[in-house]
Amino acid sequence: MDRRVSAYIIRFVPLLLLFILLALPLLLLLLQWLTGTDSTVLFSFIDRGTLWLIGRSLWLSFIVALLATCIGTACGFLLYKFNFPFNKFYRLALLLPLLISPYIFAVAWKDGLFWFFGNTAAVYSEAGVVMVHAFVYFPLAMLITGSALSQIHSGYEEAGLMVVSFRKMFVKIIFPLIRPALTTSFVLILIFSLSDFSVPAFFGVRTFTTEIFTQFSALYDLPMAIGQSVLLLLVCLLLMLTEHRYLSDAPFFSVSTKGSISKKYDVEKRQILWHGIFWLLLIVALLIPVSILIIQSLGGKTLFFSQAWELVWPAAVQSIKLATIGALLITALGLWTAYEKERRSHRLPNALLLLTFIVPSTVLGIALIRYYNFPVLNFIYGTAVILLIAYTAKFGFIASRITGNSIKQIPVSLGEAASVMGISSQKIFLKIHLPLMLPSLFTTFVLSFILCLGELGATVMVYPPGMELMPVKTFTISANAPQALTSSMTLINLGVTTVLLLLFFIIGKYVFKKYRYA
Repeated sequence: MDRRVSAYIIRFVPLLLLFILLALPLLLLLLQWLTGTDSTVLFSFIDRGTLWLIGRSLWLSFIVALLATCIGTACGFLLYKFNFPFNKFYRLALLLPLLISPYIFAVAWKDGLFWFFGNTAAVYSEAGVVMVHAFVYFPLAMLITGSALSQIHSGYEEAGLMVVSFRKMFVKIIFPLIRPALTTSFVLILIFSLSDFSVPAFFGVRTFTTEIFTQFSALYDLPMAIGQSVLLLLVCLLLMLTEHRYLSDAPFFSVSTKGSISKKYDVEKRQILWHGIFWLLLIVALLIPVSILIIQSLGGKTLFFSQAWELVWPAAVQSIKLATIGALLITALGLWTAYEKERRSHRLPNALLLLTFIVPSTVLGIALIRYYNFPVLNFIYGTAVILLIAYTAKFGFIASRITGNSIKQIPVSLGEAASVMGISSQKIFLKIHLPLMLPSLFTTFVLSFILCLGELGATVMVYPPGMELMPVKTFTISANAPQALTSSMTLINLGVTTVLLLLFFIIGKYVFKKYRYA
């Protein structure tokens, strides 16, 4: 009986804590809106201007999702189904836009659009949002589609090629099998684009997320901000419910897929064409923005690097510390929720993380402020703890899915054989499952760290007074600073992120090599 009670506590107490810290603020925000006494706020969603704004936001996000899914699917198909030189290099290089804050690309491309279109750059601001989001999020579609392609049994393709051409085999066999991955990619990118605050804010494009931020932070119209937040929350929930079956198992990253039996094809012709396409994509999505930042930083009469360094460095140190703690928490949470889902069929923790994941950053920020802004909770609201909660809510689901994919690849028979030998479940987890999951856990930590380091939407809403963080510092100074200073600060942010990525890559390569031969 004692064992059952302890097992019950171990299983459900963390779930209760997860619900109280992450999901309850959203439910209370919805409850506050429903119990509001002002009918104009309660039914603000029927206002023509509000409907037009959210329709415009959805249309922009739809275009982004369509473009990014098409680009990412094409890249995933070429890189995961064909063998040609530098294949792995392209896979790694094309991931970089996803690992860099969209705000950095927004700063770079705003100058680029001005150079391309002259004084009419403001007319193309919506095009700038679509372009930046498409280039930032297409690697997500590439990863999800590539993971789906890697799991197609070669027997299906070989049987199809015996009777039809490759093109017909793709249309009749491969495409139906990867359709769920295409749907998942489209919906995820749509949610990411719809909830992003940094890019439309910098381009000066009025979207629903920037409108909520303006109502809450600039106009101090809290009832209207809450009403609009609930409307955007309901839209995202509707998107989630329509594709919950696919989203709850979204692969994101598949690290070291074991036992892959997918068929790959050798490329003998048109290799120059494929290399040219990938290099063109790398130049447009990565090299041109970085070059624009460098030229803009060095193009003025005064070099601002020293001034930019003095402004950014203290905030960078604070951001790195906070991102490290956040990544550790997110990795641990992702491990627990993934293990509960994949090995114990306990799906509720994963569903809670999916709920907080699809919530836009500005809406999440308002919910956390309304929930934790009480004197008794000042140890959370007035400290970095509220930022850690925001990071966990935004990125915990991604960590859960990466780890979940790793757990799926571990045969259940390993644990069953150890259990028959009398080994306890704790030792099975520590001695068998955990070592096999180390590559995925390391990848989860690195990705969570990078995402926490560049997160702006929720951070700018909830960060406590007196704390300097790198993305917030750059965003707030860019409003009145010279463009060269803004570009210099953004370039330093990019440099810090790149150096940390290289450091993690070196550490991971050493650890994985040692782990492989251990």
